[in-house]
Amino acid sequence: MQTESRLHRYAVAAASVPLATLATTQSVVADIVYESTEGLTIGSFGAIPDYTVLSIGDYGAIQLAAGHNSAGPEYLFRAVAVSDSKGGERPIGMMVDVSSGSSKVLELQRFAAGDLIGSAGSLNKSGIGVSGKDEVFVEGPFAEGGSGYLGFAIEMEGVGEDAYRYGWIGVAWDPSTFELTIDGFAYETDAGVGIAAGAIPAPGALGLFGLAAGAAGIRRKRHV
Repeated sequence: MQTESRLHRYAVAAASVPLATLATTQSVVADIVYESTEGLTIGSFGAIPDYTVLSIGDYGAIQLAAGHNSAGPEYLFRAVAVSDSKGGERPIGMMVDVSSGSSKVLELQRFAAGDLIGSAGSLNKSGIGVSGKDEVFVEGPFAEGGSGYLGFAIEMEGVGEDAYRYGWIGVAWDPSTFELTIDGFAYETDAGVGIAAGAIPAPGALGLFGLAAGAAGIRRKRHV
């Protein structure tokens, strides 16, 4: 019931807030923590993938890697959840597709704007968005490129679905350049409450963050 009420608020707010809303600093409003990465882009034709690490509050971090990979597969993008090294909170898990078991690494779930992220039944430490070999094969939910959302969950004290806080990461994959653009992430502060993919706090209401196809707009390249 609580989740249905929250989703109703998303729907009402999204009708009045521009989809291109983009924060430049961390915001905490209406039970959602949101942080923009200002169009951070990683990946290229290099010998090894680029990577970046997103710090998820005090709970841990999520590492995103993208680009060519001399060790194989030849190109990829993946996400790996890292627990808090200080031993404070429990680990973060990525939402994965358990039916994609053809690979040793599970595929990440790809969410569209407004999709509910609110189940911890398919969590894994890591997952792939794309894995491929030049001119031979490509697999993963982002194999055709474009924008979407990754889901994650933060395990709290409790039992069942009520033991998790849920969040999203906005990404866009360019299969022609092997670049991954990360546009921001958000998570719910209330355990057991689902979050709509792309939901962010906005003045006086909740907005819905829109990703442009192909990651158009501000893009900032960073090699690590």
